[in-house]
Amino acid sequence: MGHEPQNEPKSQPELQSLPKPKYSVWSTVAFVVQSIWEYDRWLLGLAALQAASSALQQFVPMLMPKYVIDQVTTHGQPGTIMAIVMVSGLILFITGSINSTTSNSLMNRFVCVRLRLIACSGRKFMTTDFQNLEDPAVLDLSQKGDRACSDNAHGVEGVMHRLLSLFGGGIVLVGTSAVITTLHPLMLVAIGALLATNFLLSSRARHQDKQVNDALAKTYRKSNYILGVMRDFSFGKDLRLFGMKDFLLDRYHQEQAQLFAGGVKILRIWLRRNNALAVTSLLQEGILYAWLCWRVIAGGMSIGDFTMYAAAIRTFSGALGSFLDDISHIRLQNEVISDFRAFLDYPDTPSGSEKLPANLAEQGCSFTVENISFRYPGRQEYALKNVSIQIHAGERLAIVGLNGAGKTTFIKLLTRLYEPEEGRILLNGVDVRTYDRREYYRLFSVVFQEIQLFAFTVAENVSMKEYDKTDPDRVKTCLEKAGLGSKILTLPKGIDTSVLKVIDEGGVEFSGGENQKLALARALYKEGPVVILDEPTAALDALAEAKLYSEFDALIGKRTAIYISHRLASTRFCDRVAVFEGGQIIEMGTHDQLMAKGGRYAELFSIQATYYSEEAQTA
Repeated sequence: MGHEPQNEPKSQPELQSLPKPKYSVWSTVAFVVQSIWEYDRWLLGLAALQAASSALQQFVPMLMPKYVIDQVTTHGQPGTIMAIVMVSGLILFITGSINSTTSNSLMNRFVCVRLRLIACSGRKFMTTDFQNLEDPAVLDLSQKGDRACSDNAHGVEGVMHRLLSLFGGGIVLVGTSAVITTLHPLMLVAIGALLATNFLLSSRARHQDKQVNDALAKTYRKSNYILGVMRDFSFGKDLRLFGMKDFLLDRYHQEQAQLFAGGVKILRIWLRRNNALAVTSLLQEGILYAWLCWRVIAGGMSIGDFTMYAAAIRTFSGALGSFLDDISHIRLQNEVISDFRAFLDYPDTPSGSEKLPANLAEQGCSFTVENISFRYPGRQEYALKNVSIQIHAGERLAIVGLNGAGKTTFIKLLTRLYEPEEGRILLNGVDVRTYDRREYYRLFSVVFQEIQLFAFTVAENVSMKEYDKTDPDRVKTCLEKAGLGSKILTLPKGIDTSVLKVIDEGGVEFSGGENQKLALARALYKEGPVVILDEPTAALDALAEAKLYSEFDALIGKRTAIYISHRLASTRFCDRVAVFEGGQIIEMGTHDQLMAKGGRYAELFSIQATYYSEEAQTA
């Protein structure tokens, strides 16, 4: 097809050992602003309007008393005094109205941007290499990154608030600096030095806070997992029948004790910082009033000027303190947001870009697996080692072996949920890595052993699409073929009935066998040219499993099919049988050939045949 695949791929990198990317503060600010620009451009204009009006609100109380006092002390006209007060009040009313209106809008818009970024994290979870979801390093990185979007005051939204504050504070600093400079330039230097000390103290405290929280990331993950287990309905039977309440509560309290100890460390960090700030604030106030009082007594400064300069210095001091605190906060949040961005940027195996051939369904799918090997993240031993097999178009292949033999890992590699460390897989002679991964996924109708149902309608659980993109007649046909048609007729809303009671109290709870049939209907609806059943009937007895496999096989027509089981009752109707053991294929052939060979397959079949006979007699 015009593609010449390479013989050997490069070894897959050890993703868990990759260093976390470093992001500068400027890069983080650019990321936040870019996110605002992408999701809500009006927010920037509203933020600029509020920052300007907030700055103006601080200048009026600083300047208005001076002019009123000057008018009073110089016996000014009452009308002039009244005009000054009324203009000042009008300005405060207008700016207050602007602030009140924009504040509510900005708060909602900030939250919406944060929620959109949370959706980006969810998208990353759903699109990243499947094996990354089993890598503790990736999960810890995600846990730490979650703090970037966890609340209004920290992470991304915290930076948005602080950028708004910085803009308004910058306007105030420029104005008050101009006023204070007319008094004495060294006053700015003295106040700046004290506030710089505060800035360093705050930065150090925030850095220590971040270190403690980073160390607790795994503890938070454990605590959340245990809490989730205690609340999860699917664990309810085991928790009660095995009396696990005290065990889980004890484990949960252990994790909470570590979190409490971390909280105490953080409390002590901020207590030391606040005590130090109290000392510097006292020095600042002392210097301010000592200087102004001396100027009034010795230099003839008017009471109006005294009031203005005192207000200007206090306003400048507060604005500069907030300005430095905002910078310190943004620097700290840079570390948190870096974790979030590192998770979003976590490297994935190249997907490929080619589309699947248009006539693939008619042509059929044959696979050539050449010497593939794979290890799970963080593991030294191979789950699969040097596995090679040819799967012909339209063939029925049974993959058998004991638990842990590598059967499911092989399927995950064939479907590209995992990428092999060594070797390659060809689809009709073309290396599958040349195809876009999402395109490639469309080939497969897979039913795994762990069947997952969603709290949506029955129809959506079968089509796995939005309701308006679901064909209801096709859904009913697939459910009927899968043996669930009579059950659906008993439901109050038919295929529009919700599954589970998580969202809809009237949702239906299917039995284990019904879940399996719904999953089979899902595979039929997709109509992928390759059908895979990965032990979805493990809860059934061997005879029932063989019957279900045989009936399902009759429904899929000429499509390529792979049936996986650690039991051998489903192998007779298959064209070939591949026996897995220790991550390798140790035998291959038809049922009769393998029985005649007298090897491992014949041994397993003979052992299990005794149980099949007993089950048949019982039935």
